[in-house]
Amino acid sequence: MIAAGWLAIVLAVVAVATVVSLVIFFTVGGPFGSLNDAGNALIGLLSAALAIMLVSQAGSWMAAVAAVIGAALMVWGSWLVMSGTTGFVLAGFVSTAGFGFIGLWLALVAWEPTAEALFGPLLAVARIAAVAMIIGGLVAIPAGLMRIDSYESMPGWVWLFSIGWLGVYVLYPVVTFGLGRNLIGD
Repeated sequence: MIAAGWLAIVLAVVAVATVVSLVIFFTVGGPFGSLNDAGNALIGLLSAALAIMLVSQAGSWMAAVAAVIGAALMVWGSWLVMSGTTGFVLAGFVSTAGFGFIGLWLALVAWEPTAEALFGPLLAVARIAAVAMIIGGLVAIPAGLMRIDSYESMPGWVWLFSIGWLGVYVLYPVVTFGLGRNLIGD
C-alpha cells in the first residue's frame, strides 16, 4: 500500500497547487485559469487511480467505478472550458458533478469498517469532505442539464454547488495527505 500512499500524497499536492493556481488567476489573471482547469482534471484522474489501487484494502469495484465516472466528468469539464466549447460556469458544473462521484467513492470508503485504520484521526474530516462533494455534485447535475453558463442566469439554489468545491479544495487535500501518511506508515 506504499504506492497508494504516495499517490494519495501526490493527489493532495496537486489539489493544493490547483487551488493556488485559481487564487493567482483571480488576482493576476493569465494562464493560471488553464492551469487550474488542468489541475482539476488531474485531481480526477489521480482520484480514480487511487480508488482502483485501494479496492483490495477498502471500497469495492462499484465504488471505484464511481471514481472513474467522476474522473471522466472532471476531464470533460476541463476540456469544455479549455477548448472554448462552453464557458467556465457550465464546465464547472460538469466538473462539480465529477467531484460528486469522487465524493461518492470517498463516502463508500469512509463508512466501511476498515475506514478507521485508513484515515485514522481524519475519518470525520473524510466523511464531511465526501458529503460536501456529493451535495455539490447533486446540485451541479440539474444546473448542467439546464445548460446554465453564466452567474447572472443562475437561480439561487444553484449556489449550493459551491459546497462541493469547498469539499474538494479545502478538505480533500487534508484527507488524501493524511490517508497517504497512514498508508506509507509515517
